[in-house]
Amino acid sequence: MSHDPAMDSDVPNQFRRVSYSKQIFFLLLSLAIGVAALAWMASPRSAVPFFSSSQSGLRLPAIEAAGWINGPPPDRDALVGKVVVIEVWASWCGPCRKNMPLLVKLHESFAGRDVVFIGLTGEGKGELAEVQKMIETFGVTWPNGWGAMRTTQSLEVDSIPALYVFGANGRLAWSSPDGGDVREVLEREVRKAGAKSNDKPS
Repeated sequence: MSHDPAMDSDVPNQFRRVSYSKQIFFLLLSLAIGVAALAWMASPRSAVPFFSSSQSGLRLPAIEAAGWINGPPPDRDALVGKVVVIEVWASWCGPCRKNMPLLVKLHESFAGRDVVFIGLTGEGKGELAEVQKMIETFGVTWPNGWGAMRTTQSLEVDSIPALYVFGANGRLAWSSPDGGDVREVLEREVRKAGAKSNDKPS
């Protein structure tokens, strides 16, 4: 004899109908949310600011680390009027490894253009060999500080890799969570720095 679910004595029919209705409702709601999310991602993003609202106005912090590879970075006074790019990464981070070759090309593109690159990792002396290996593997030539947790906390880093661009005025111009093209941001900040330099009396 065939089984009729509607005749199950332990689940009243009216409750069964409500359960099905709820399933259909939540399915339709999920679909609507998914469509809205796709539409948002596909929409033009020109209105997105170049800095996170939580970091708006963030000033370039003191760059501190337990030690440095490729030498220490320029001191704070030497960074005045420069565009500063800070990358926060770790040797165990897969996305950081994928990002490194792109950063090397970016560094080469802006050589000699008053752009300073600085790498930072929170890893300590125990991971120093892996940090050094990764830097050598990708041909990174700019200063990289290890044991730099204090500085990464000042930058409010919550995930890695994280990239920050500080303008010549020492304020945050862009960070990687904002999305967009970092090359365009750097070109803009270099132009702004050059314009300010030309405005200074000789």
